[in-house]
Amino acid sequence: MADILALGEALAEFMRLPDGPDRRPIYRQGFGGDTSNAIIAAARQGAKTGYISAVGGDPLGNDLMQLWAREGVCTDQVKIKPQDPTGAYFVNPHPSGRQFSYARRGSAASHLAAGDLDETRIQNAQILHVSAISLAVSSSMRHAAFKACRLAKDAGVKVSLDTNLRLNLWTLKQAREVIFDLLPLADIVFPSDDEAEQLVESSDEDTILRTFAQHGAEFVLLKRGEKGPVMYTKGQKRAFQPPKIKAVDSTGAGDSFAGAWLAYYLETADPQLAVERAMRVAAQTVGGHGAVEPIPRRAEVLRAVKAT
Repeated sequence: MADILALGEALAEFMRLPDGPDRRPIYRQGFGGDTSNAIIAAARQGAKTGYISAVGGDPLGNDLMQLWAREGVCTDQVKIKPQDPTGAYFVNPHPSGRQFSYARRGSAASHLAAGDLDETRIQNAQILHVSAISLAVSSSMRHAAFKACRLAKDAGVKVSLDTNLRLNLWTLKQAREVIFDLLPLADIVFPSDDEAEQLVESSDEDTILRTFAQHGAEFVLLKRGEKGPVMYTKGQKRAFQPPKIKAVDSTGAGDSFAGAWLAYYLETADPQLAVERAMRVAAQTVGGHGAVEPIPRRAEVLRAVKAT
Protein backbone atom coordinates (compact mmCIF):
# COMPACT_ATOMS: atom_id res chain seq x y z
CA MET A 1 0.00 0.00 0.00
CA ALA A 2 1.19 3.51 -0.80
CA ASP A 3 1.71 5.98 2.05
CA ILE A 4 1.34 9.02 -0.23
CA LEU A 5 -1.23 9.04 -3.01
CA ALA A 6 -1.76 11.77 -5.58
CA LEU A 7 -4.73 12.29 -7.88
CA GLY A 8 -4.65 14.25 -11.11
CA GLU A 9 -3.63 14.33 -14.75
CA ALA A 10 -0.16 13.49 -16.02
CA LEU A 11 0.89 14.86 -19.39
CA ALA A 12 3.52 14.23 -22.00
CA GLU A 13 5.79 17.28 -22.28
CA PHE A 14 7.32 18.55 -25.52
CA MET A 15 9.92 21.26 -25.01
CA ARG A 16 11.09 23.32 -28.00
CA LEU A 17 14.83 23.19 -28.51
CA PRO A 18 16.94 25.41 -30.78
CA ASP A 19 16.09 24.71 -34.41
CA GLY A 20 18.32 22.37 -36.35
CA PRO A 21 20.40 23.32 -39.40
CA ASP A 22 17.36 23.02 -41.65
CA ARG A 23 15.39 25.34 -39.29
CA ARG A 24 12.81 22.70 -38.57
CA PRO A 25 11.44 22.80 -35.03
CA ILE A 26 12.87 20.21 -32.65
CA TYR A 27 11.05 19.16 -29.49
CA ARG A 28 12.38 17.10 -26.61
CA GLN A 29 9.86 14.76 -25.01
CA GLY A 30 9.53 14.70 -21.26
CA PHE A 31 6.75 14.41 -18.71
CA GLY A 32 4.67 16.77 -16.62
CA GLY A 33 1.42 17.29 -14.78
CA ASP A 34 1.60 18.87 -11.35
CA THR A 35 0.45 15.96 -9.17
CA SER A 36 2.52 13.47 -11.16
CA ASN A 37 5.58 15.69 -10.72
CA ALA A 38 4.86 15.88 -7.00
CA ILE A 39 4.43 12.15 -6.51
CA ILE A 40 7.64 11.42 -8.43
CA ALA A 41 9.47 13.92 -6.22
CA ALA A 42 8.10 12.14 -3.15
CA ALA A 43 9.13 8.76 -4.56
CA ARG A 44 12.67 9.99 -5.24
CA GLN A 45 12.93 10.99 -1.58
CA GLY A 46 12.13 7.43 -0.53
CA ALA A 47 8.38 7.57 0.11
CA LYS A 48 6.02 4.72 -0.82
CA THR A 49 3.82 6.36 -3.43
CA GLY A 50 0.91 5.73 -5.75
CA TYR A 51 -0.96 7.65 -8.44
CA ILE A 52 -4.69 7.90 -9.19
CA SER A 53 -5.40 8.85 -12.78
CA ALA A 54 -6.10 7.55 -16.28
CA VAL A 55 -4.05 7.42 -19.46
CA GLY A 56 -4.91 6.56 -23.04
CA GLY A 57 -4.07 3.30 -24.72
CA ASP A 58 -1.50 5.10 -26.85
CA PRO A 59 2.31 5.44 -26.94
CA LEU A 60 2.25 8.51 -24.66
CA GLY A 61 0.16 6.69 -22.08
CA ASN A 62 2.56 3.76 -22.26
CA ASP A 63 5.49 6.15 -21.77
CA LEU A 64 3.89 7.49 -18.59
CA MET A 65 3.22 4.01 -17.24
CA GLN A 66 6.86 3.11 -17.85
CA LEU A 67 7.99 6.33 -16.16
CA TRP A 68 6.02 5.57 -12.99
CA ALA A 69 7.28 1.99 -12.99
CA ARG A 70 10.89 3.22 -13.17
CA GLU A 71 10.23 5.67 -10.33
CA GLY A 72 8.59 3.09 -8.09
CA VAL A 73 5.19 4.81 -8.16
CA CYS A 74 2.36 2.29 -7.81
CA THR A 75 -0.01 2.45 -10.80
CA ASP A 76 -2.70 0.06 -9.58
CA GLN A 77 -5.10 3.02 -9.57
CA VAL A 78 -4.19 4.33 -13.03
CA LYS A 79 -6.91 3.35 -15.47
CA ILE A 80 -6.05 2.71 -19.13
CA LYS A 81 -8.79 4.04 -21.38
CA PRO A 82 -8.06 2.78 -24.93
CA GLN A 83 -10.68 5.02 -26.51
CA ASP A 84 -9.20 8.25 -25.13
CA PRO A 85 -5.91 10.08 -25.81
CA THR A 86 -3.24 10.92 -23.27
CA GLY A 87 -2.90 14.67 -22.71
CA ALA A 88 0.18 16.63 -23.77
CA TYR A 89 1.62 20.12 -23.57
CA PHE A 90 4.18 22.10 -25.53
CA VAL A 91 6.72 24.57 -24.15
CA ASN A 92 7.90 27.25 -26.57
CA PRO A 93 10.18 30.27 -26.05
CA HIS A 94 8.39 33.56 -25.54
CA PRO A 95 9.49 37.17 -24.83
CA SER A 96 8.18 36.71 -21.27
CA GLY A 97 10.13 33.48 -20.86
CA ARG A 98 8.03 30.44 -21.86
CA GLN A 99 4.69 29.83 -23.52
CA PHE A 100 2.65 26.74 -22.71
CA SER A 101 0.16 25.18 -25.14
CA TYR A 102 -2.02 22.26 -24.10
CA ALA A 103 -3.65 19.37 -25.95
CA ARG A 104 -5.69 17.81 -23.16
CA ARG A 105 -9.38 18.26 -24.04
CA GLY A 106 -11.13 14.88 -23.93
CA SER A 107 -8.08 13.20 -22.45
CA ALA A 108 -8.28 9.88 -20.64
CA ALA A 109 -7.58 11.57 -17.32
CA SER A 110 -10.41 14.04 -17.85
CA HIS A 111 -12.76 11.05 -17.89
CA LEU A 112 -11.58 9.70 -14.53
CA ALA A 113 -14.75 9.17 -12.51
CA ALA A 114 -15.61 8.77 -8.84
CA GLY A 115 -16.51 5.16 -9.58
CA ASP A 116 -12.91 4.50 -10.66
CA LEU A 117 -11.56 5.06 -7.15
CA ASP A 118 -10.23 2.25 -4.98
CA GLU A 119 -11.68 3.34 -1.65
CA THR A 120 -9.66 0.91 0.46
CA ARG A 121 -6.31 2.13 -0.90
CA ILE A 122 -7.25 5.75 -0.23
CA GLN A 123 -8.41 4.96 3.31
CA ASN A 124 -5.16 3.09 4.04
CA ALA A 125 -2.83 5.86 2.87
CA GLN A 126 -1.20 8.46 5.11
CA ILE A 127 -1.53 11.45 2.77
CA LEU A 128 -3.68 12.19 -0.29
CA HIS A 129 -2.40 14.99 -2.52
CA VAL A 130 -4.60 16.82 -5.05
CA SER A 131 -4.34 20.14 -6.84
CA ALA A 132 -6.65 22.80 -8.17
CA ILE A 133 -5.81 21.49 -11.63
CA SER A 134 -7.27 18.14 -10.54
CA LEU A 135 -10.45 20.09 -9.80
CA ALA A 136 -10.41 22.10 -13.04
CA VAL A 137 -9.64 19.48 -15.70
CA SER A 138 -13.25 18.27 -15.90
CA SER A 139 -16.37 17.91 -13.79
CA SER A 140 -15.79 14.15 -13.77
CA MET A 141 -12.29 14.43 -12.27
CA ARG A 142 -13.55 17.12 -9.89
CA HIS A 143 -16.18 14.76 -8.49
CA ALA A 144 -13.54 12.04 -8.19
CA ALA A 145 -11.18 14.39 -6.34
CA PHE A 146 -13.86 15.54 -3.89
CA LYS A 147 -14.92 11.95 -3.22
CA ALA A 148 -11.30 10.90 -2.66
CA CYS A 149 -10.71 13.80 -0.27
CA ARG A 150 -13.86 13.01 1.72
CA LEU A 151 -12.88 9.35 1.93
CA ALA A 152 -9.41 10.34 3.12
CA LYS A 153 -10.68 12.86 5.66
CA ASP A 154 -13.19 10.42 7.15
CA ALA A 155 -10.44 7.80 7.48
CA GLY A 156 -8.00 10.16 9.21
CA VAL A 157 -5.77 10.45 6.13
CA LYS A 158 -4.21 13.88 5.73
CA VAL A 159 -5.36 15.77 2.65
CA SER A 160 -2.88 18.00 0.81
CA LEU A 161 -3.98 20.65 -1.69
CA ASP A 162 -1.81 22.61 -4.12
CA THR A 163 -3.80 25.61 -5.30
CA ASN A 164 -2.20 25.65 -8.77
CA LEU A 165 -4.33 28.18 -10.63
CA ARG A 166 -4.77 27.69 -14.38
CA LEU A 167 -7.21 30.24 -15.75
CA ASN A 168 -7.16 28.58 -19.16
CA LEU A 169 -9.13 25.74 -17.54
CA TRP A 170 -11.76 27.77 -15.72
CA THR A 171 -12.67 31.29 -14.64
CA LEU A 172 -11.30 32.92 -11.52
CA LYS A 173 -14.82 32.95 -10.07
CA GLN A 174 -15.20 29.20 -10.61
CA ALA A 175 -11.74 28.57 -9.20
CA ARG A 176 -12.48 30.51 -6.02
CA GLU A 177 -15.78 28.72 -5.46
CA VAL A 178 -14.44 25.20 -5.97
CA ILE A 179 -11.10 25.65 -4.19
CA PHE A 180 -12.74 27.22 -1.15
CA ASP A 181 -15.31 24.41 -1.12
CA LEU A 182 -12.46 21.91 -0.83
CA LEU A 183 -10.38 23.83 1.73
CA PRO A 184 -12.28 22.49 4.80
CA LEU A 185 -11.07 19.01 3.81
CA ALA A 186 -7.41 20.08 3.45
CA ASP A 187 -4.87 19.62 6.26
CA ILE A 188 -1.95 20.94 4.18
CA VAL A 189 -2.18 23.73 1.60
CA PHE A 190 0.49 24.77 -0.91
CA PRO A 191 -0.41 28.14 -2.49
CA SER A 192 1.95 30.19 -4.64
CA ASP A 193 2.15 33.90 -3.89
CA ASP A 194 0.89 35.17 -7.26
CA GLU A 195 -2.10 32.84 -7.49
CA ALA A 196 -2.90 33.28 -3.81
CA GLU A 197 -3.24 37.01 -4.32
CA GLN A 198 -5.86 36.35 -6.99
CA LEU A 199 -7.74 33.75 -4.96
CA VAL A 200 -7.76 35.75 -1.72
CA GLU A 201 -8.01 39.18 -3.39
CA SER A 202 -5.23 40.54 -1.22
CA SER A 203 -1.50 41.04 -1.59
CA ASP A 204 -0.95 41.05 2.16
CA GLU A 205 1.01 37.94 3.09
CA ASP A 206 -0.47 37.56 6.56
CA THR A 207 -3.99 37.85 5.17
CA ILE A 208 -3.23 35.16 2.61
CA LEU A 209 -1.81 32.79 5.23
CA ARG A 210 -4.67 33.32 7.67
CA THR A 211 -7.29 32.93 4.95
CA PHE A 212 -6.09 29.47 3.99
CA ALA A 213 -5.49 28.43 7.59
CA GLN A 214 -8.87 29.53 8.91
CA HIS A 215 -10.58 26.77 6.94
CA GLY A 216 -8.80 24.15 9.03
CA ALA A 217 -5.40 23.56 7.43
CA GLU A 218 -2.71 22.60 9.93
CA PHE A 219 0.04 23.76 7.58
CA VAL A 220 0.04 26.46 4.93
CA LEU A 221 3.24 26.51 2.86
CA LEU A 222 3.33 29.64 0.73
CA LYS A 223 5.63 29.17 -2.26
CA ARG A 224 7.41 32.41 -3.22
CA GLY A 225 9.90 31.32 -5.87
CA GLU A 226 13.42 32.63 -5.37
CA LYS A 227 12.35 34.48 -2.18
CA GLY A 228 11.82 31.15 -0.45
CA PRO A 229 8.74 29.63 1.18
CA VAL A 230 6.83 30.72 4.25
CA MET A 231 5.32 28.12 6.56
CA TYR A 232 2.30 29.02 8.69
CA THR A 233 1.14 26.67 11.43
CA LYS A 234 -0.59 27.14 14.79
CA GLY A 235 -0.79 30.88 14.22
CA GLN A 236 2.96 31.25 13.69
CA LYS A 237 4.81 31.89 10.48
CA ARG A 238 8.41 31.31 9.49
CA ALA A 239 10.18 32.41 6.33
CA PHE A 240 12.96 30.26 4.88
CA GLN A 241 15.94 31.33 2.79
CA PRO A 242 16.36 29.03 -0.21
CA PRO A 243 19.73 27.84 -1.50
CA LYS A 244 21.19 29.94 -4.28
CA ILE A 245 21.31 28.28 -7.65
CA LYS A 246 21.40 29.37 -11.27
CA ALA A 247 17.88 28.79 -12.55
CA VAL A 248 17.58 27.15 -15.96
CA ASP A 249 13.91 26.13 -16.06
CA SER A 250 11.41 26.68 -13.24
CA THR A 251 8.88 24.18 -14.64
CA GLY A 252 7.71 21.87 -11.85
CA ALA A 253 9.70 23.49 -9.05
CA GLY A 254 6.64 24.11 -6.90
CA ASP A 255 5.40 20.58 -7.55
CA SER A 256 8.70 19.02 -6.53
CA PHE A 257 8.76 21.19 -3.39
CA ALA A 258 5.29 19.96 -2.41
CA GLY A 259 6.04 16.30 -3.06
CA ALA A 260 9.36 16.42 -1.25
CA TRP A 261 7.87 18.23 1.75
CA LEU A 262 5.16 15.59 2.08
CA ALA A 263 7.75 12.80 1.91
CA TYR A 264 10.09 14.30 4.47
CA TYR A 265 7.33 15.42 6.82
CA LEU A 266 5.83 11.94 6.77
CA GLU A 267 9.26 10.47 7.50
CA THR A 268 10.45 12.87 10.20
CA ALA A 269 7.32 14.58 11.61
CA ASP A 270 9.50 17.72 11.57
CA PRO A 271 7.88 20.35 9.34
CA GLN A 272 10.87 22.71 9.40
CA LEU A 273 13.34 20.00 8.46
CA ALA A 274 10.95 18.97 5.71
CA VAL A 275 10.97 22.55 4.36
CA GLU A 276 14.76 22.71 4.37
CA ARG A 277 15.06 19.48 2.42
CA ALA A 278 12.19 20.33 0.07
CA MET A 279 13.84 23.68 -0.76
CA ARG A 280 16.92 21.80 -1.87
CA VAL A 281 14.79 19.55 -4.08
CA ALA A 282 13.09 22.55 -5.69
CA ALA A 283 16.39 24.39 -6.15
CA GLN A 284 17.97 21.48 -7.97
CA THR A 285 14.84 21.01 -10.05
CA VAL A 286 15.15 24.52 -11.52
CA GLY A 287 18.80 23.80 -12.33
CA GLY A 288 17.84 21.55 -15.26
CA HIS A 289 15.38 21.33 -18.13
CA GLY A 290 11.92 19.81 -17.80
CA ALA A 291 9.58 19.12 -14.92
CA VAL A 292 10.75 15.62 -13.97
CA GLU A 293 14.27 14.82 -15.16
CA PRO A 294 16.16 17.25 -12.87
CA ILE A 295 14.31 16.31 -9.65
CA PRO A 296 17.09 15.09 -7.34
CA ARG A 297 17.02 11.84 -5.43
CA ARG A 298 17.21 11.43 -1.67
CA ALA A 299 20.94 10.72 -1.36
CA GLU A 300 21.83 13.78 -3.41
CA VAL A 301 19.50 15.97 -1.35
CA LEU A 302 20.86 14.78 1.98
CA ARG A 303 24.45 15.31 0.82
CA ALA A 304 23.63 18.85 -0.28
CA VAL A 305 21.85 19.69 2.99
CA LYS A 306 24.72 18.26 5.05
CA ALA A 307 27.24 20.33 3.10
CA THR A 308 25.50 23.63 3.95
